Amino acid sequence: MAEKLRFSSKIPQEQLFAELSREFAKAGWEPKIQGGVFVAEDGKSVSAAAVAALVVLGFLLLFVFLIGLLFWMFAAAYVASADKRKVMVVCSEGSLYEVVYNDWEARSAFLSVLRKLVGEQKVEPLEGLAKTVEPTPEQIYERMLSAYTKLYGTSAAAILERELKKLEREGLSREEAIKALGRKLGFYAV
Repeated sequence: MAEKLRFSSKIPQEQLFAELSREFAKAGWEPKIQGGVFVAEDGKSVSAAAVAALVVLGFLLLFVFLIGLLFWMFAAAYVASADKRKVMVVCSEGSLYEVVYNDWEARSAFLSVLRKLVGEQKVEPLEGLAKTVEPTPEQIYERMLSAYTKLYGTSAAAILERELKKLEREGLSREEAIKALGRKLGFYAV
């Protein structure tokens, strides 16, 4: 899942990339500048819920030793084969830059850095960027449903709806419940 957004810089590219490098390094990312492209990488882009589900299934199926062992091997293979989180920033024209990120945590990290640079008036978000800062409840729901489907198969929608209804019974609106569950599961960081 690579997505992109655009922004305009009020400072030279070298200074912008230096600022991005400093901010991403503070957050524990590995920043690099390769051929005029800023790249920051973090740990593996792994769904903690997927790993936890595979490990728990492994424990539950331990009595059938080989099946439990197989689920543990699936969890290990999933983590080993996952891509690193990545943010790439490239100058598209003049002072316009394009940002490409490959998962929601990378997106959140970049938007956090971008907000700081906007506050310091070093960059200027382009029209439409504000909309990318906060995903809609529908986008959050679709991402959660996709992840749940990978974990629970055909019963994913029912499980997700049950968790949302529980939050709604606690007094949240449907939209608030989606955002709260999305935040809890890491699909929504704003």
